[in-house]
Amino acid sequence: MPTSGTVLLVRPEIASPLDGWSWYGAHQLMEIVGVPFHQDTEGWANADVIVVPNSSRPNQVLELVQKALQSGKLVVVGCEIALALLQANIDIGATPVMPIPLPPTEPSDLLPLRAYALLPAAFTETTLPLLGEPLLFAPSRQTLGTVRTTDGRQGPLVWIQQVGDGVLVTLCGRVFETCGLFLSRFSWFANPHRRDSFLHRIDPLWDEQLKPWHRFPVVSFYARFFAWLLSVVLWEQGKLLPLRWCLPHQDGSPFRMALTALHDVEIVYDDPVWKRQDNPNYCFAQWLELEERLNIRSAFFFLSPVTALPPHWRLNYEITDEPVLAAFDLIEEKGGEIGLLSIAHASESALAMERERLEDLGGVFVWGVRSYRFGNTPASIRHKSAVGFAYDSSWFAGQNEPSFLTGCVHPFRPLDAERWQVLPLVELSAVLDDRVLFGELVGRHQNGNATHSGIHFCETVFALNGVACLSWQQHTFNQRATSFEQLALHCRQLTEGAIWCPAPREIAEWWTMRNEVGISERPISKRWWRVEIFPPEDLDEEISFVLAIPVPRKVQVLREKTILPTQMLGTWGAMNIWGVPLILEPDECIALSVGVTI
Repeated sequence: MPTSGTVLLVRPEIASPLDGWSWYGAHQLMEIVGVPFHQDTEGWANADVIVVPNSSRPNQVLELVQKALQSGKLVVVGCEIALALLQANIDIGATPVMPIPLPPTEPSDLLPLRAYALLPAAFTETTLPLLGEPLLFAPSRQTLGTVRTTDGRQGPLVWIQQVGDGVLVTLCGRVFETCGLFLSRFSWFANPHRRDSFLHRIDPLWDEQLKPWHRFPVVSFYARFFAWLLSVVLWEQGKLLPLRWCLPHQDGSPFRMALTALHDVEIVYDDPVWKRQDNPNYCFAQWLELEERLNIRSAFFFLSPVTALPPHWRLNYEITDEPVLAAFDLIEEKGGEIGLLSIAHASESALAMERERLEDLGGVFVWGVRSYRFGNTPASIRHKSAVGFAYDSSWFAGQNEPSFLTGCVHPFRPLDAERWQVLPLVELSAVLDDRVLFGELVGRHQNGNATHSGIHFCETVFALNGVACLSWQQHTFNQRATSFEQLALHCRQLTEGAIWCPAPREIAEWWTMRNEVGISERPISKRWWRVEIFPPEDLDEEISFVLAIPVPRKVQVLREKTILPTQMLGTWGAMNIWGVPLILEPDECIALSVGVTI
């Protein structure tokens, strides 16, 4: 596998939350959209693109930025890095708009903004959120979009300038910081309505932003926007940016959306004294039969407490009950999986004991976890990763209608916000929960509009080629299975059958492997490139992988002089996204010749 890739992400010294959010936001934007990147600054000379997130100490990266521009690289910087370049007497093709606001140093200083950003026609919103006041510039060259401050001043969202032999792209709005904060939101506390510690200081931002933007996946859109920006500028330089498509393929047909199901098991019996299967709340067989008919694979999450419960909590079942053990057997027989509905959040050891108890007494293997009633602490995400879960799907706290609280329709890797590390745990973020959909959590019932709201949610996920997780409680089959089926069928119709329906653990495994696929490219003539794909080092069986090639024209792809089939996956403005379905084998590099028509 290559030691360097097309893009270098510079990790700054993290001296403030803004530094951490900026780096983490850039990191996850590129993972989500499939940009191959590395963080080894020693290998900067081999990269085509240098991404430098904002930093409270910008002077530490100025030498690298200047050398990269002198070497003809494409350099992407934040507004504070651009200001530091100006202060170092480097002409960046723009002047500050006075007065220059001071960068915020505390979360309480952050003010919400709106940034205009080229939204798809399918959406009615005209603005997207950005974090904090920008440094407004007046560029003399090409600009994209605008940022507008709370007092009405305006400036460009992005501008592009030739500097020396290189190209400088400046993000004036805090795109990276905004996305980093969205994705790390529940790394601080699970419930967005809690008013303590760090979250208390950023809650005013959410209170403002959730009103217009909570139903729009801000992060997934910015990821697509950023990949489009890199692709366009590199293409103008005669370079190609091959990407990892966000979903696999089947028999050469790339998937356009993924759909899986989650079931919290909070209630098993109508009367816990009489522990029997023949009661209206024991719905395992009905769910599995319906999902088999819909070709959906699901996970059931069971409670397995090892610590004392709060006085008002009452468990409806024990995992050692014979009907529950029978449900385990049935779920595994039908190809489903068992997950942990966790009560222990503050302690890694208690969380590990919950998992061990469920596995030992239930005779199952536990892949994923969901938090019960959101009693999280800032370290909860780290505990879930350390215990060895493949994925977490706890993303519907505090909602009163279907929404994208992390701004994302794709899986992502969470942030350990105390140690500023990206964790290997995979988050399934676009969770549509039946309690939210039907208004149960806010004390109202909206049966008439529930399915329509769910359809809008799923259509948004499909528009960005994401992963939808339908989360219906196990005991609600008789009341809500019809809406579940309608949503699943609508998703299949939307995608014209190009829909992937894996178990949740398969999504986590795929996302982990997909982000470890190495890609390198180099030109071999004016309109031909050699692209090499390297499988993950720990790959032990073949995986389906789709190489995505954004170019303004058609492509032709050859492998050992044989033409491979390509499919149009979509468009980003004038850029067409071509998909090349491949099968990656362990230890086998794939070399392709990619040509673009005139």
